[in-house]
Amino acid sequence: MDTATSGTVTVDGRDVSSANEAQLVEYRRADVGFVFQFYNLVPNLTALENVELAAQICPDSLDAEQTLRQVGLGERLGNFPAQLSGGEQQMLVMGRALMSNPKLLMLDEPSMGLAPILIEQIFQIVEDLHKAGTTVLLVEQNAQMALSIATRGYVLETGKITMTGTGQELLHDDNVRKAYLGG
Repeated sequence: MDTATSGTVTVDGRDVSSANEAQLVEYRRADVGFVFQFYNLVPNLTALENVELAAQICPDSLDAEQTLRQVGLGERLGNFPAQLSGGEQQMLVMGRALMSNPKLLMLDEPSMGLAPILIEQIFQIVEDLHKAGTTVLLVEQNAQMALSIATRGYVLETGKITMTGTGQELLHDDNVRKAYLGG
């Protein structure tokens, strides 16, 4: 995890900008789910067992099987991470983050390295979660997909916000189209 050079990020009045890993566990209990670029799955545990780990730190956690069904892994409960595709591993990590029934779900590059069909599935899950009432903070280089589902978007250039608007405004902005959407 990189250290911020300036600014702050607050969630429900709490500064999470300089949170260490132990504090992130506490924030997870406090209705924030995290999906990092690196999956950190336990290889010798099944998909169901990996998600059940989250229940150990979240006393009010959701049902693990139901959560895995929600992210499209209902048929893969007994599979180990190595038996899952990259997209399925990403879905598993999302399921783990959802176990606390977070108010805020933060995702870092969920489409990185995935096949286009899996990217569509991941973004559909993100969109469904948002429609169900979960606030989603998504950092994503696939600007087309991200902006197509975003309520609000921000364009960052070398760590600075250079543009902001609704997802649709940015998707149709000529400067954004030329710089990030291929024309």
